Amino acid sequence: MSNRILVPYSLTAGESTIIANNFNTHTDWSKAVFDSIKVNIINHLRTQQSNTCCYCKYPLGFDIKQVDIEHIVPKSEYEKFTFETRNLALSCPACNTKKSIKPVLKNSVVNYPTNGTHIIIIHAHYDDYSSHIEIINNCVFVAKSTKGSETITFCELFRLSTVEQKVKTHQKSSPSLLQQLVGELKNGN
Repeated sequence: MSNRILVPYSLTAGESTIIANNFNTHTDWSKAVFDSIKVNIINHLRTQQSNTCCYCKYPLGFDIKQVDIEHIVPKSEYEKFTFETRNLALSCPACNTKKSIKPVLKNSVVNYPTNGTHIIIIHAHYDDYSSHIEIINNCVFVAKSTKGSETITFCELFRLSTVEQKVKTHQKSSPSLLQQLVGELKNGN
């Protein structure tokens, strides 16, 4: 599991020019002119995040709408951070929808934060995920800190449907403890 993004995406000179020439407001994010930039961001972050959601750590899909570019600090609140690469991470659509545009900064800022101290939830670039949240059996999220608790609450990681689905997936992919013990006994371990 990827605990944090070590290398943010680096915009090329051409991408920076496209942004400078076409970006005025956060609603411009959906313009087709930015599609190739978004593809590049997604491809880079898939590797950095081990293809998992920055909030629930569930594997991201490869079909349309199985991955979202998440704006950690909502672009509607701080338009100038829309293309700030440290503000971008990949999330599953469910976490992105649940987090929505909830304010995540403790105080208003002029420049993008350079560390996670001013951010209420786990910041995918700055915070070590496992220091704030423990995931038990791939389905139960346990807060280890205030940031972990806020992340669980903001993204509703306790949502029952997700927990049930993850439990079923986990049960299918790993044998029960009894089955493991019987197998180990048969193999002389």
